Amino acid sequence: MATGAAGTTSTTDDPPGPVAPPGRPRSARGRALVGVAGGLAAALLVVLALRLPTGRALGVEDNGDGYRLYCGAGLRPDTLDGFASWQDGWVQTYAVGPPTCADPVPSSALVIARATTWLTSGTWSPTLLGGTYALLVGLVVGLGAWAASAAGRRRALAVAVPVLPLAAATFPRFFVSTYSEPAGLLGCLTTAVGVAAVLATRREHRAARITALVLVAAGGLVATTAKVAYVPVLAAAVLVCAVTAVGVRRPRRAGPAVAMVAALLAVTPVLDALERQEQFYASVNAHDVLFTTVLLELGPSATADLGLPPEAAALTGNGYFNGPPRPDGVAWWEDAILARPAETRAAALGLLAAHPGAALRAVGVGLQATTRADLPYLDSGPASPSRLASPSGDPGWSGARQPDLARVLDEPGRPPWLPSALVVLAFAAAATARWRGRAGRWSLAAGLAAATALALVVVAVLGDGYVEVFKHVWLAAYLLALAGLALAGAAATAVVAAVRRTR
Repeated sequence: MATGAAGTTSTTDDPPGPVAPPGRPRSARGRALVGVAGGLAAALLVVLALRLPTGRALGVEDNGDGYRLYCGAGLRPDTLDGFASWQDGWVQTYAVGPPTCADPVPSSALVIARATTWLTSGTWSPTLLGGTYALLVGLVVGLGAWAASAAGRRRALAVAVPVLPLAAATFPRFFVSTYSEPAGLLGCLTTAVGVAAVLATRREHRAARITALVLVAAGGLVATTAKVAYVPVLAAAVLVCAVTAVGVRRPRRAGPAVAMVAALLAVTPVLDALERQEQFYASVNAHDVLFTTVLLELGPSATADLGLPPEAAALTGNGYFNGPPRPDGVAWWEDAILARPAETRAAALGLLAAHPGAALRAVGVGLQATTRADLPYLDSGPASPSRLASPSGDPGWSGARQPDLARVLDEPGRPPWLPSALVVLAFAAAATARWRGRAGRWSLAAGLAAATALALVVVAVLGDGYVEVFKHVWLAAYLLALAGLALAGAAATAVVAAVRRTR
């Protein structure tokens, strides 16, 4: 996303130009080779980052969320106690059979996981899933490189920018896991590669741009259907498609058509996911938003504004699942959280909105949490098959207790204001960018990437408070990395242009 947003907007009104630099025509065979080479390089990068050939691949330990997905794929952990969570690493093998739950979480990650079970019989390993995601990354990047090469071989390098953050295990290690996050990353990467191809091409490259827009829209759909909290990625994809010109005669029709199709295809799964969220987690989300964020930021006096007794303040900082025992049987708590969760959550968010300073602090905490995208509390190595699951994770990383959360936020040694400063800088660069010129396009790209990351943070904080905020804003950290790369590209392009002008 960091590379493409700029191109989609800034190239909409560009006059037709040459398909390739003079003397370097792009043959069909040459473009195909560029696509194959780009796809293979991207897939190999993921394989090496995950250390798949070593037999000790990097993955992500299950915190209990993985069951929602792997039960629907008919996977049963090969562990002593039959659980995959908190095994000091990711479970290496699963038995394959019929689904073990009647209502698994609807997710594009479940579709991909089920598909990989068809490739094996009897025993399944997350490394197979990691290899599958590596192949999918290669396919996406290959298509994007082919499309971008319509404007020349060097322009195809634009699709490498969304792939660069995958060189570190921070992001691709989720591919070796049974979470929904890896499909969200794949979708976000697909959208980024698609808009990178739009940035590299011109509107007369009709086939290339249509391919790029299909990637943009498909990525948004995959991300949003992976987790409904990733809907900002779809919103950004729809925006990019809607403003991108394709063709010379009627340049504005294909892009909006793709945008409309993507939006229509997303309506049913998004509504179903929201209904499921309300059905199973309304009380959980209401409790977490109220006690881990709103009362924490506004203080004990806010209980009166919410119609709660003063003793409610004693639960400040406690999550629904990972705090001290819930006050079951207490009349005010059961009425506010169990009987009227939607009303309580709406009142809490309304009170937070009435205090902009507190709301900004809450979003700031979410942005600061992106500095811990490595999530070291979830082990990356394979688990031992001869141990029992531990009861729970670290209270600071769970985000449910204070001052544990503050301790974890302060641990990285990075300036806590850095993500917020990056967002502000990206917005400023986008607001002052010229609509034409490569530096301007990079700046607009940075602005869209930062805006999407900020939207993901807001959805995470307002959706479930500070509970496990580090994992909830993990995808936003990837987008902030792209925003930083786009800003660097804008600066480098501006310097090169200035040097050329002086000469």
